[in-house]
Amino acid sequence: MNTFSWLLLVFSLSLTLIQPWLGAGFLLLNLLTLGLYFIDKRASIKNASRISEKTLHIAAVLGGWPAALLGQHYFRHKTQKTSFIRILWCCILTNTMLVSGASYWYYSSATIQ
Repeated sequence: MNTFSWLLLVFSLSLTLIQPWLGAGFLLLNLLTLGLYFIDKRASIKNASRISEKTLHIAAVLGGWPAALLGQHYFRHKTQKTSFIRILWCCILTNTMLVSGASYWYYSSATIQ
């Protein structure tokens, strides 16, 4: 396991300590995303029916982007297609902004009351 995998695991476990449902959901979404990348890589090797890029991007923007990066690295999948990589980084930025905004809204409204 590389450093990124350990950080993903530690982050998931820390979320579980704060909100168990949030940590479990984050971990399950990332396992699903990693599975999607694995299945798509195997399908590309066998010239079988593929998972759409749109599906991979939706999984990333919902919060599975750490596993998407991990899947790209481990499976050497979608690493040469620059249009896919650009959209993936837009998904990462979008997810990070949405989570940051939601956290700010939640914690700022909690301190007002």
